Amino acid sequence: MARDQAARTGEAADLPLGRQRPSLAAVRRWVRLELMGEDTDAVADVLLVVNELVSNAYRYTSEPSFLRVVVEPHKIRIEIAHDSRAHPPLRKVSRPQRGYGLVLVARLSDRWGVDRAHGDTVVWAVLPRET
Repeated sequence: MARDQAARTGEAADLPLGRQRPSLAAVRRWVRLELMGEDTDAVADVLLVVNELVSNAYRYTSEPSFLRVVVEPHKIRIEIAHDSRAHPPLRKVSRPQRGYGLVLVARLSDRWGVDRAHGDTVVWAVLPRET
């Protein structure tokens, strides 16, 4: 019940990350619990985006800080914070290789981007919420 109230008010749910990389399956389970009661297709898209953002955070940064999920009236916002100053690479891919992740994020999201403030970087994506 607390999760339903948080979802209605737009309260953020944070999953602390760190050097000890959690399994992506554990991260997806946590997100599924946070989005319990949401549209199944919307949750599936969120899980793909989360998978890519968390994977990239561990691949390209020294230590991600947290994963945040915010459910708002018409959207679901995903954020992952870390201390890297590098821009995440978005490549045009002509043949199978690594590098599809942010292309997938861009296609599934209404918007996505990177914000930098106070020495931290937040990569975020906003997906539509079926109501």
